[in-house]
Amino acid sequence: MFCVVKWNSSLSRVFTVGSGVRQGSCLSPVTFNMFMNVFIVNLRQNDIGCHILNMYYGCLLYADDILLLSPSIKGLQLMLDICFRTACDLSLQFNCNKSHCMVVGKAVAVRLQSMLLGDTHIHWSQSVKYLGVYVTSGKTRKFDVSPMKRAFYAACNSIFAHTEGLNEMALLSLQEAYSLSILMYAAPALHVNVKQINELNVCWNMVFRRIFQYNKWESVRAVIDGCGRLDVKHLILLRRIQFYRRIFYTNDIVLHKLFRALLLSDCMYDNCMISVFTRDAVSNVYMQFRADLTVLCVDELIQCLYLSFFFLSI
Repeated sequence: MFCVVKWNSSLSRVFTVGSGVRQGSCLSPVTFNMFMNVFIVNLRQNDIGCHILNMYYGCLLYADDILLLSPSIKGLQLMLDICFRTACDLSLQFNCNKSHCMVVGKAVAVRLQSMLLGDTHIHWSQSVKYLGVYVTSGKTRKFDVSPMKRAFYAACNSIFAHTEGLNEMALLSLQEAYSLSILMYAAPALHVNVKQINELNVCWNMVFRRIFQYNKWESVRAVIDGCGRLDVKHLILLRRIQFYRRIFYTNDIVLHKLFRALLLSDCMYDNCMISVFTRDAVSNVYMQFRADLTVLCVDELIQCLYLSFFFLSI
């Protein structure tokens, strides 16, 4: 491939491009995949890494992001050695400054030596960003939602700054299209705890309070229901059910087996797993939201009556 640099009406001399793939060419993704596929083939042939239901999941690739999964430190080092040799054979080079190691499990409390990628040390990290999701080290898998919240607030404020005087429902639609998508990014696949769900719920409730001019101490649950929307808790539940259904009915045997393993391990702890096989699972989420809303509104009414009685008694 030959290129020139154009500046105004002037052209530079022609020079050869000796590495990389051509931007915008339909052959570029195929050519790139041919190179990246060699990493998976070599790792699978050496049979090193994690297996689920007798299927190899030790190497996950998305574009140029490579995720290596190993149940042992020794196995991870062997996988890194294979990747380094493969990269040398393909005349590729890893960016070790952007490479990280992280441990999830009992070994999190053990001081581990840094791993080697060739002659370069890769240190252990407490948090790793993978495909826009922040995974944190611990005895169990954990996710950090703080960066998601910061990006959400930045998008919200940007929309509010340029939509003064806009109709409330139109403004809500804009926030749903550009801000809520940030808050819900990868939510169906993440196992977040109750505290994190409440934090995300507070973020989204803030949008309703600002649009419909509610105070911070006032509940907007009835407003959300009146607008025909769901809160964050039930939005995550709904999207997770739809996500699980797509995986369950997929023709991809790798994803289907992975879902089966998840079904066997988390069925008793994840209500969405059971809902996948329910005919009216989606409508049940809305019914559950209405039921929770009724209970919460009754609780708030009781609290208000109790406070009134308390003040009258004083």
